[in-house]
Amino acid sequence: MVPPMRWNGVVVILALVAGGTLPGNAGAAPASRSVGVVDFYAPTPLGAFSGLVPERFAADDFSKMLSGASAGRFAVIPRAVMERAETALHWRDADVLRFDRLRALADAAGADRLLVGWISHLVISEGGSGTTTPPDSSGPPMADVSLVVQVFDAAQGRVVTETQHSTHDIGGSRTILVERVLHHALESALLPIASALTAR
Repeated sequence: MVPPMRWNGVVVILALVAGGTLPGNAGAAPASRSVGVVDFYAPTPLGAFSGLVPERFAADDFSKMLSGASAGRFAVIPRAVMERAETALHWRDADVLRFDRLRALADAAGADRLLVGWISHLVISEGGSGTTTPPDSSGPPMADVSLVVQVFDAAQGRVVTETQHSTHDIGGSRTILVERVLHHALESALLPIASALTAR
């Protein structure tokens, strides 16, 4: 696996893995590539935010974004299929670092390519206070996130594309804030990843 990159002094990686076989749009040519998104990986477990697991939310959210952006150019494997493949392989979070395990997962899910994403940095703090979770009562909560999304090509056995993104948001409950800041970061990653998936 391509080693984690340093971005603003923070290791950033996101684990997304993609593969699948969904039909393309009606009347469109069959998708030539299948892609599946695996649960994101965080070097330091992030825990749950009122029941929300950031690594799972990010994978689910990005899978939906890719499906909407595919326009029949590639097929996105349903997350349920990816989860069954992971379960069958006794998948562990750190397996995203091993090319042999990624190839096995791609084979099990019927994926040509996997999206491997890392959430390296996710912090909620009070405005201007610099305190990490849980926030105190001095101001509205703020969230900062940094991530890396990589495309793993199963046939080549290597990462062929990588994109890094960071963003922040403010206000709302902790759960909504985490969802929103992750969604915004993933939106930034969508265009370069979709372009990479359609490149020959």
